[in-house]
Amino acid sequence: MQLITKLTTDDVRVSANDQGVAVLQMDRPAKRNAFSQAMIDTIVAALRELDRMPEVRAVVIAGLPEGPFCAGMDIKELVAITTAAAHRRAFLKDLTDAFAGFSKPTIAAVVGAALGGGCEISLACDMIYAAEDAMFGLPEMKIGTIPGAGGTQRLARALGKHKAMEFILTGEPASGAEFERLGMVTRVFPKEKVLEEALKLATKIASLSGPVVQIAKQAVLTAESTTLEIGMTHEKALYYATFDVADCHEGQRAFLEKRKPNFEHR
Repeated sequence: MQLITKLTTDDVRVSANDQGVAVLQMDRPAKRNAFSQAMIDTIVAALRELDRMPEVRAVVIAGLPEGPFCAGMDIKELVAITTAAAHRRAFLKDLTDAFAGFSKPTIAAVVGAALGGGCEISLACDMIYAAEDAMFGLPEMKIGTIPGAGGTQRLARALGKHKAMEFILTGEPASGAEFERLGMVTRVFPKEKVLEEALKLATKIASLSGPVVQIAKQAVLTAESTTLEIGMTHEKALYYATFDVADCHEGQRAFLEKRKPNFEHR
C-alpha cells in the first residue's frame, strides 16, 4: 500500500495499491481513535476524493491494528456543543452524508472496540469484517444522550424494533461473534486476520467491473429506503443500464468464449 500523502493527516492515514483498493485507517491511539472534528473533516475530505479517483474501486475502513476501531466522539469536544450550535453546524451530518453518498463499496475491518460513532460508521459501511472478540456498542445512554450518526435507524432496520431497543436503551455492547449471529457483521475472524481478509474481499470486488459494482451497490441500497414494488422498478432500470456498459459486453463475450473477462472499468 502506498500512502496518499495529500489525504493523510496525523490522525488519519490513507493508502492505495495498484489493484484498485484503498485503506482509510484511523490513527489516533492516544484517544482510542475517538473522533475530533478535525479527524471527521479529514475522513469526509478523503472519502470525497477517493470517490473521484477512478483507480480506486473499493475502500477498507480500519482502526488500529490491535484495536480499537474507534471509541466514538471525543467527549472533551462533545461537552462544548450546545443544541443551538449542533443545529447551526449540522453536527455529524457531514460524516453520515459522506458515507451515505459514497458510490464505491466500503468494508469496515473492525478489531477491538467500535463504540458510539465508531459503531455507527461501521454500520454505515457496506460490509463488516470483524474480530470474533470485537466489541460493538452504542453506549450514549450512559452519558445522557442518544446515538446521533445513524445508530438508532440502522439497528432498527437491521434487527427490528425490539432488539434495537435493547441495545440502544441499555447501551450494552455485543461481540463481533454475536453481531455476526444477528446478521450485522458479514464475517468474523481471529483479530490478526481481519484486515488481511478485508483486503482480500476488497481486491476481489475491485477486480470486477467498477461501474457495474457501483450500480449493484445502488440497487441493494434502494431496498433500505423504499417499498419492494418501487425497489423492483428501480432495479430493472439499473439492470437495463448495465447493457450499455462496455464491461458488460466484455463479460458476456468472455463467458461465451470460455475465458476470463478483461474488465476495463468503463
